[in-house]
Amino acid sequence: MDNLKSYRENEIKWYVLAYLLLVVVVCYPTTTQSVDIELATKTEKLITSVFLSGIVCSLAFVFDSLFSSQLKDILLYLGFTKMPGATVFTRIQEKRLRDVRINIDGAQSCYKEIIERMPSSKEKQRYENSKWYSIYSAHKEDVRVLSVHRDFLLCRGLYTTTVSLTVLTLIMMAVSLLPFSWIILGYLLIMLVVTNIAAHNKASQFVNTVIAADLASAQIDIS
Repeated sequence: MDNLKSYRENEIKWYVLAYLLLVVVVCYPTTTQSVDIELATKTEKLITSVFLSGIVCSLAFVFDSLFSSQLKDILLYLGFTKMPGATVFTRIQEKRLRDVRINIDGAQSCYKEIIERMPSSKEKQRYENSKWYSIYSAHKEDVRVLSVHRDFLLCRGLYTTTVSLTVLTLIMMAVSLLPFSWIILGYLLIMLVVTNIAAHNKASQFVNTVIAADLASAQIDIS
């Protein structure tokens, strides 16, 4: 199985390069069109556009590498939603966990002790997440878990990279280093929404897959 963080060298790299191309095409159209102007002028504009856009993209890629997992989670959930691992046993207890691979009655039986010991204080979410993480640690080499874990990391990485691209692009536009473009900002806004939703969905799938793998290993019917 490939390294979980290989998405940084593959998908995110191409995602950033695609944004770079979009900026060049939208903000500097004369550099990508065959118009009757001097070659030197076209070359100068092309170099300038690639250089400035490249600064934004390079910094976004670097920031994604520097952001801690905790900071990425804060940016992803923004305090409005909770990490699925922090509520998984509550959802099992209340039969609100929706996954065709998991038999809720079997899950309630398997995790009866964890559910009964859940605190009612603010520590409840930390307790649930720590218990889920312990289960994950026992199954992290499972191919199914590895696959969905990588998908989650990729989607979260795409989202935080888009956050960085948005902030850096706004700064560059504010200081007139990049021309203002509603197309660019609209694209970034759409990608913020899409990648955020994708990361949330993959996070839930990741948490559920760990539970499904654990129940399967305990020979619980998860049909």
